[in-house]
Amino acid sequence: MSSLQFKDRSFTAEEIKEIAAQTKLLGLSFQNCPITDEDIAQLCELPKLVNLSLEDTGITDLSLEYLSRLPSLKYLFITGADLNGSGFKSFENNKKIDCIWASNTKLNDEGLRLLANIPKLGIVRIPDTEVTFEGLLSVAHNPRIKVVTGDLFSPEQMAQFEQEQREQAKSKKTFIPGEVEKAKTVLLSFFQAMTEWEKSAEESSSGPRPFAPDLQPKCEAIFNQYCTAKTRIGYRPTGLSFSGGPDYTYGTQQFIDVEQPSKNKILFYTKNHIDFQYRYILVKKEGDWKIEECQWHSAGWKKYGL
Repeated sequence: MSSLQFKDRSFTAEEIKEIAAQTKLLGLSFQNCPITDEDIAQLCELPKLVNLSLEDTGITDLSLEYLSRLPSLKYLFITGADLNGSGFKSFENNKKIDCIWASNTKLNDEGLRLLANIPKLGIVRIPDTEVTFEGLLSVAHNPRIKVVTGDLFSPEQMAQFEQEQREQAKSKKTFIPGEVEKAKTVLLSFFQAMTEWEKSAEESSSGPRPFAPDLQPKCEAIFNQYCTAKTRIGYRPTGLSFSGGPDYTYGTQQFIDVEQPSKNKILFYTKNHIDFQYRYILVKKEGDWKIEECQWHSAGWKKYGL
């Protein structure tokens, strides 16, 4: 059995021992169960546990110290617990954990700062906590983390926080406006050309073949015009794919920031309709701006296809 789920029940000490003895367990969930710190201490002997959900239990910050010892834990979901986050200090050297929820807890500003110090942490969820906006801004130095706050802060406050993250991560604060406009024109022209291409791909997909014979060369021609010459294994134009209308791939991209780390390199930051952040890297080649690659923000900036 790779996972276990429990809801609305209590456990004897012997039952907790039986769960802790299942050394091949990958996922474990307790919902509205009076699990205690002592129970967590035993469960933290599970060597392969990757996913742990603790919803409305009786744990405190002491459990966090125990949980930091789980060698394979990547996803920790805690909602409805009497903890302020001080126990997250035990995770400061943990290089496995990728996602932590601390919703509906007493997590405070210092607890959030401890979370932001976890080396590989990518997503933090903190709705219904005691974190202040000043506390949120205090972790903007960490460009990796995506902080999900629910209704804790306004959209304007979150936009300010994300902007501060980008500002603190920038290598240089100045740029050349004329060159930025030239590069942006190239990127927007690429967006438009690819949208028209995707419309054609969508129309052709209703036929007996997934793509019309001329779609591959048309896609390659667009990349040759606007992008640097590099192999993009698994992505367009070699690996054909398309998003459907009405928005297609680039229809909801909104420009939110720009950075120019050198005279021959410009980075444009965008966000789509579901708040995913992207970064387009353009480089100047023989006097012309070309698109080098696209990245998306998920525990830092990661390669993403154009």
